[in-house]
Amino acid sequence: MKIVRLLLLLSGFALAPFAIGADSALGDRLVGVWREYSPSSNIVRFEQDGSTKLYLRKGEIGDLRTLDGKWAISDDGMLSITYTVGAKSMTLHARLSYQGEEMILTEASGEQTKHRRHTGPIPEIYVW
Repeated sequence: MKIVRLLLLLSGFALAPFAIGADSALGDRLVGVWREYSPSSNIVRFEQDGSTKLYLRKGEIGDLRTLDGKWAISDDGMLSITYTVGAKSMTLHARLSYQGEEMILTEASGEQTKHRRHTGPIPEIYVW
């Protein structure tokens, strides 16, 4: 979940609409708060109802504090996350997998983001 790419896409155009999937085992494990540690750092929350919240640092995207969206997992294990800002939306697609306690999102390009479950309060850098 690259913030720069997200900014470019949200500011330029809307992508394909959110697709609903049904892999409950992957989705059940996804629910909770995760901290991306590679290649960048951020905090994202996935709720059981299919909503998601990406916490932003002050000034990361103007005055936005969070990016709110919806998530779904298709039958083939692809995670779709659609974020909406104003009238613009953008959908990220990545293969969802787990290695031990780590969540790995692999984009079509092969680029991966790695996450560990976050416990405790949301860090102050994201709560402003």
